[in-house]
Amino acid sequence: MSAAACALVRDVSPETLRVAKVPTKTAAHQSGRCAELWAAEQRRRADRDRLDALADEEAAR
Repeated sequence: MSAAACALVRDVSPETLRVAKVPTKTAAHQSGRCAELWAAEQRRRADRDRLDALADEEAAR
């Protein structure tokens, strides 16, 4: 795995890999899906942050 690919794929969670049906980070790199999975990871994190913010708003009421 190259350093550039590793920089993208190392932050991809096991959850994102599982949803994408990619068994490992190495497999993601070898199949050329590093950037795709990194983007999916960023969307997943943003969605989770939005849900957490909504839950905090509801709890504050």
